[in-house]
Amino acid sequence: MGLFSKRSAEPLVYPAVERVVHVPADRDAVVAHLNDYSELSSPKHGEQHEMSVGVAGGWTAIRLPDATDPWQLHNLAFWMLDCPGRDDAHEVIAVSAASPDHPGYRLVRDPEVSDALCGWDDDGQGWTVQVPGNRIVRGEDVPTPRALSVPSGHQEWQPVSVLLEDPGHGVNERNESNWKSRKSFDQVDVYMHF
Repeated sequence: MGLFSKRSAEPLVYPAVERVVHVPADRDAVVAHLNDYSELSSPKHGEQHEMSVGVAGGWTAIRLPDATDPWQLHNLAFWMLDCPGRDDAHEVIAVSAASPDHPGYRLVRDPEVSDALCGWDDDGQGWTVQVPGNRIVRGEDVPTPRALSVPSGHQEWQPVSVLLEDPGHGVNERNESNWKSRKSFDQVDVYMHF
């Protein structure tokens, strides 16, 4: 972007969409790890958010506020990969419901691209997002099953206050590729390793 870019400095406002991180660990471990996450976030660049934590069959779900940035979902899911007591046989799953801008999607850790989550959207399109910059780095060739089994039936929801950093304008706010859509990855070889 050029020095005199006319890009708006206004933050992108996201429609109210349910975003949930599913962690294969017990509630106490997840809440403690959320507290650690909150302590690492910068109060200068963050804001307290009320989340809800529920449990079901060895899984804990973290429901983010509806208007959070997708980067916050991706970043929190990546952080929860290191949750103490996490069942290594199962992956942390980031789930976003559909919005007017994109279909819903499910993401897990990408085994081939570092610092990335990969998965499928409700339209059957695969993609990989690199978490630090929220950049889509790979299209269809996703090494994870199309039908990710997402836990359901969570109960005993409890509120948890978490400091979430604002992603700022340095991340890809709209989750767009450089070619404006995920579909364009079909025509371009953008497979990246870091």
